[in-house]
Amino acid sequence: MLGKEGNRGKIIFDMDGVITGEECYWNTASLVVWELLYSKRYLGLEPEANLPEFKTDVTPGEIASIRKVVFQEEKVITFIKKRAVNSNWDLAFLTFGYQLMLLLKALSGKGLENTAWVKGKKKGIDLEHLRTFSRLLMSLHGAWSPSFDAILGNWAGEARGMELMQELSAQLPVRYWELGETTFNSFSPLWKGVQEIFQEWYFGEEKYRKFYHREPAVPGKRGLISDEKPVLPVEKIKATLEKLVKKGWMLGIATGRPLNELYLPLESMGIWGLFDRGSIATYDDVQKAEQSLKAEGQKISLGKPHPFSFLKAYWGEGFKEKELVFSTVLRPQPGKCWIVGDSLADLMAAREMGAFFIGVLSGHSGADSKILFHKEGARLVLPDITYIPHYLAEINGPASRQ
Repeated sequence: MLGKEGNRGKIIFDMDGVITGEECYWNTASLVVWELLYSKRYLGLEPEANLPEFKTDVTPGEIASIRKVVFQEEKVITFIKKRAVNSNWDLAFLTFGYQLMLLLKALSGKGLENTAWVKGKKKGIDLEHLRTFSRLLMSLHGAWSPSFDAILGNWAGEARGMELMQELSAQLPVRYWELGETTFNSFSPLWKGVQEIFQEWYFGEEKYRKFYHREPAVPGKRGLISDEKPVLPVEKIKATLEKLVKKGWMLGIATGRPLNELYLPLESMGIWGLFDRGSIATYDDVQKAEQSLKAEGQKISLGKPHPFSFLKAYWGEGFKEKELVFSTVLRPQPGKCWIVGDSLADLMAAREMGAFFIGVLSGHSGADSKILFHKEGARLVLPDITYIPHYLAEINGPASRQ
């Protein structure tokens, strides 16, 4: 039996690069990598001349400098996004993880097998182990430093999405593959640690304490959430969504953000009320489903490009989480579900679930995404969401059959 949303036309929006800008997330990701590499709490490296010493009271100019170096003037962001990695937590993890992989290779001849953290490799490397590395680094006598442009090489092959983490493991000497596999995955202690540091920078000390009911590991961060801006003028976004609702479309959201990071900007923009509550899927839903499956012995990453979040937003509560993950028949009727996104990960998820995809060029890659979207089968490619009402009117609204 179909869920209650099965007979209604629905447009499901990604958030970042579609409605909200991504600048503050990219700034946050760069600060995470910078902290892990240069804070005495972690690797404690000496920063290069074009990077500041680690501190929590960074200025906008210093943030810009850090991001420029860490992401090589956005080349690293482009490299990772083009490989269907959608989450900015994963962006931070992969960027740091690549440097950690290089460090492990450099240290591979220093007797790592005899250290306690390698003997406990079944749990993988975590933030505590990074402090151990800071001591091991002394054995290299300053011969190692990060190479931020090295990630732009050919190591990834044809890997997409979470396959990139597996490729990181494959770059290590054979005797460290097991260590790499337990470290470079989205369930590892290190991934969780990167996520925690990201949230500290994004929310800042006060909001972090409010949302998570615990003290941040490193106090004094102001929070970049206050810098967040919409990708277009708010009045244009609101008018576009209102037109779609008036035409009979139900609006939903499928995002890698937690709910608290979704609600705050949309409420401040005055558009939260335009979205159907039962058609909103966030990181919280993904995490809940992953934990439920893990309890049954199945470890599956459900972040994009997996279609789970889009399926959840489309079907609402009509199906159980396990059905959304494993069913091969929960495909929307043609023309009933449109996915709006700015990334390859969004497109791949829409394609797998059988929805029509609208690629918008308002995200990081801009017009450069146009060829890729067409090649990968996008139904429409538009400059931004304000063009959607006109194009969907051409196909007779949500009752369309194609």
